[in-house]
Amino acid sequence: MKKRSTFPIKAAAAIFTAAAGLGACTHMPSPPPPALKPIEVNDANTTIPSVRVSWYPQGFETAPRSLNWGVELEYARGTGRSDRSLGSNEIVSLGGKTIQGPQEIHNHAELRYGHLALTGSQRFGGRVSSLELEWVAGLGYTELNLLSQSRAAPTATPSAKYEMSGVTLGVGPRWNITDELALEGRLQVLHGNNSFWYPEVAVRYRPVKNVALRMGYSKMDYEPTKQNGGDSAARVHISGPFLGAHFIF
Repeated sequence: MKKRSTFPIKAAAAIFTAAAGLGACTHMPSPPPPALKPIEVNDANTTIPSVRVSWYPQGFETAPRSLNWGVELEYARGTGRSDRSLGSNEIVSLGGKTIQGPQEIHNHAELRYGHLALTGSQRFGGRVSSLELEWVAGLGYTELNLLSQSRAAPTATPSAKYEMSGVTLGVGPRWNITDELALEGRLQVLHGNNSFWYPEVAVRYRPVKNVALRMGYSKMDYEPTKQNGGDSAARVHISGPFLGAHFIF
């Protein structure tokens, strides 16, 4: 008796197996897109030097309950650095340039601030006549230069420049210990499309009438709006001791 050929059955089984494998391949999940991480600079060991110039057209009175009005110009600059690790599926991006992990990156920020504002000072009376309250209100400007650098390939440096102008407001007390020595603090906020914060506390020494030296601690906080949707978010928080000069006319 002649055996029936099994070739058609084997061929059909092979075709079915191949089709099933192809179907499984076409339904394999695609790898997730890289995670866009923020570029953060958190540096609590920097310095933020500053210069102020104040002009009081009617002079500056120090008698109890005296009120003084003038114009103030200020400039301050701070820099900060910090490192971070990128995971295997993480990236940072600025200005169309990207660094992809896994690797170590170095972030650097330079932050500048300035304002032109009206300033006022109210001296208290009685037992607290050594205290005064100072405020400023005017126009301000800030500029952030930010870059991120790969440790493995230093030529890969995503970078961006952020600028903001708007209304600046500031207020703070001053305790006049003597005619030459005082303790003071101020909180300044620049508000435009977002906010820049600049608090400080200082010891103020005024050796001559028109010059005061200021030494203390200050901080700058700025998280600008993204320039485009593909950029990493920028978060800059720098702080540390400062030395400043105040010229009074």
